[in-house]
Parts: sequence; structure tokens; C-alpha cells
Amino acid sequence: MVFEMKIKKYEAKTEQEAIEKVKEDLGKDALILNIKKITPKGIFKLFKKPYVEVLAALDEVNKKDSKKVQADDIIKEQKEIIKNLENKLDSMEELLTKVMEKVSTTSQVKDSKEDNQRYHNPALQIIYDNLTNNEVLPELADYILKDLDKDKELNPEDVNEMITVIYNRILDLIGEPAPIKADGSQPKVVFFIGPTGVGKTTTIAKITAHFCLTERKKVGLVTADTYRIAAIEQLKTYAEILNIPVEVIYNPDELPETLNKMKDYDLILIDTAGRSHKNAEQFKELDYLLSTVNEKQIYLVLSATTKHKDMLSILKQYTSISDYNIIFTKIDETTSLGTILNVRYLTDKPLSYVSFGQNVPDDIEIISPKKLTKALLGSIDEL
Repeated sequence: MVFEMKIKKYEAKTEQEAIEKVKEDLGKDALILNIKKITPKGIFKLFKKPYVEVLAALDEVNKKDSKKVQADDIIKEQKEIIKNLENKLDSMEELLTKVMEKVSTTSQVKDSKEDNQRYHNPALQIIYDNLTNNEVLPELADYILKDLDKDKELNPEDVNEMITVIYNRILDLIGEPAPIKADGSQPKVVFFIGPTGVGKTTTIAKITAHFCLTERKKVGLVTADTYRIAAIEQLKTYAEILNIPVEVIYNPDELPETLNKMKDYDLILIDTAGRSHKNAEQFKELDYLLSTVNEKQIYLVLSATTKHKDMLSILKQYTSISDYNIIFTKIDETTSLGTILNVRYLTDKPLSYVSFGQNVPDDIEIISPKKLTKALLGSIDEL
């Protein structure tokens, strides 16, 4: 880059006036080289007043280099913009990089374990391992990866395409979430069912608070959980805080009349007693309670910490209920979210909410298929 030094002299009555002239002419980037006070000399000095002389300079880039500097600045700015956009993009690129790094490492270390690999394609093997480490069922992981195994040399384009297919397959398996919607002229009646100890009552409180405070809906609560006094008191406490009614029913036959009292409400949420998956009699009671209402929505509340064998037993007990959505609680208490995908796959029932703490109403949200997919695929570096 070539610079040209522009030097000029300025005179004024005062130092301040001289500096102002410099700024006006050369701009604020000018460099003051020298300031001196000039006293007139000679026979005419009596007729002249002292003045100030300022010597100033400015480095000027020649036009060609100036354009180059501007172009460099534009390129730099564009790179920053692209970088920021890339940071905001989906984590698929990061996933691709991690897979390729893992593939490279795996290819360099070939030993007797090679015979035990499920897939010829090392990238598929890595993704399979990651899914199963997240407790996705092996048969479900195979289903996700089906028809993708190719015994050939890999390149980033192949892996990128493969991961995109897998990512979209998991998204399709999860499906669209099915949250509660308080719309229509009739009150929407929503039952919450599930095993004991999954946090059903707290989940109802969170959803109630959301519709009362955020959606500004008229919400009523009903509890049929007369087995636990603590559950009734807990729900009554939340109802008092939110200034909404709560009714307690001790017999399923009382429900229609109770619902009639709330016919002007937008939403009626019904808490049921937690059912042990080992107690068949309790499920007969639940089936009868649900049969007393024709137009309803049912949400099965499950814990993400439940062991797979126990989860199968729980789901088996609810097969008499043909139409329900699923809420998962306690996802903050597990490092493996594969059980959510397993249940969705085994039941073909829509997923709705996930909760992750005791704070009401904050620790709950509508399930994000993209977040869950990334959670199942994104911990490649932990393998």
C-alpha cells in the first residue's frame, strides 16, 4: 500500500483558529507537526499583529490503493456476516465434521473389533452407536439407518447426504407436536393420566398457568385423585394463586354434573389418580371415568427416566385407550432421551410437551422435533 504525505501551513490570529482551519481542510485525522507564534519583524512590524502558524500533515492513500482498502473492508465485512450466519445454522455441519473426524480415526485403527461392526460404513456405525448410547432401541436405530449401508470409500459429500437423510427420518418419526388448544365455542375437556410419581399434578399446574396468564383463557380444574390428599391440596394451592376454581370428585358419576358447572369455561383440566401398571382394577376405574365424557382430549404423562422394560409394561396397560397424546417429564434428570423416540415409535401417538423441573409455569415447553433430533445425533464426540 502506497501513502502520500500532504503537508500544509495554516495561519490564524490564535492557535485555536488555526487548528480549526486544519480540521476543516484536512479533516480530523490530520497530524499537527508544529505550532509557533510569529512576531512581525522589520520596519513595518509596528503595523502588523502577531499571529500563529500551524504546520499540519495528512497521510493520503492513493486512489488505486484506496479502492483496494475499501474492497478489503467489504470482503472482511462479508466474511463476518457469513460467519455469523453459519453460527446460527443448524448443527448438521458440526455433526458432519465430527463424523468425518471419527471415521478418519476409526479407519486408522483397524483391529479385531472390526468383525463385530454392525455396518460396513464407518459413519453409519458411529451414528448407530450414538443412537443406541442414547437408549434408542437397536431395531429402531436399524430402521432409521436402513438402506444406507454402502461398502465404499467415503467422502464428505456422501456423509453429508447420509446425515441429512437420517436427520429427516428422525424428524418424520417424531412428527408434529400436539399441544392443547383452547379454541372453539365449547369448553375443551382434557384428562391427564399416567403412572404414579411422574409429576402429573405439577405438569397440570404449569399448563394451567400458561393458559391463564399467557393465553388469558378461562380455566377450570377438576381432580379425581382422591387417593392422595397431598395432590388435592397441591392443586388447590395453585388454583388459589391463579384465582380459578377447582372441583374434587369422589365418584366418576359426579363428573358430568361438575363439568356442567364449568360450561362457560374455555378449558377444563382433569387430574386423575396415578395408576400402577401392576394394578388392573385401577385401570377399570380409569376407563369408566373417561367414558363419562364424549368430547375430550387425553394426555398420557410419562417420565423420561423410566426404564425401557417398565415403560413397555406401562404402555401395555394403556392399550384400552385408543386416542391419547404424550407428555414427557423429568428430561432434566436423564442423559439419554432415546426413550422419547422409542415410545413415539411403539405407540404411534403424538408427542406434545416436555417438562424439565419443578418451576411453575416455566419448566415446560412444546416438544421441538429439531431439538430432540439434534440431541439424539449431536453427541458424537462423547462416543
